[in-house]
Amino acid sequence: MGKPKRQPVYLRAVKLIDPASGAEVSAFVPAGAADANTVKERGIKIGNLLRADLTRPRNVQFHRLAHALGGLMAESIDKFAGMNHHEVLKRLQFESGVECDVVRTELPEFGMVLENKQPRSLAFDCMEQGEFYQFMRGICTHIASEYWPQCTPEEIESMAQAMPGVAA
Repeated sequence: MGKPKRQPVYLRAVKLIDPASGAEVSAFVPAGAADANTVKERGIKIGNLLRADLTRPRNVQFHRLAHALGGLMAESIDKFAGMNHHEVLKRLQFESGVECDVVRTELPEFGMVLENKQPRSLAFDCMEQGEFYQFMRGICTHIASEYWPQCTPEEIESMAQAMPGVAA
């Protein structure tokens, strides 16, 4: 089995002044605090040569909303305490079965078929925006059903939107 795919780092294109030449140049900087932290964790330093496959995400605000939902759950539900936002989303994805493939393994000597859920990648290059929207609706419905039955899925999405760092 191959190495697991690492989470991408989101970058923003900006214009900066090159201190060596004084010329205005285009540069990529981390898009947010989580991305800057990932760059630091990976030991990337000024002047390092990097290789990248650059793609544009479908909807960055919706992506942030999804991670805010993960943060809301990590802060509010003991079961998710200590998990990062992405880990919470993947756990909710597995629990709910939303955007999961069912993998069947046959054990002929036992006359059994084992079924397991395999969550699909949430990366924008792997999942269309409409599918991601359906994922979010399904996760909010699951949260309302399993964790906060007093709330509607829409109320849960509104709570996530109110989380710090999520622009409307």
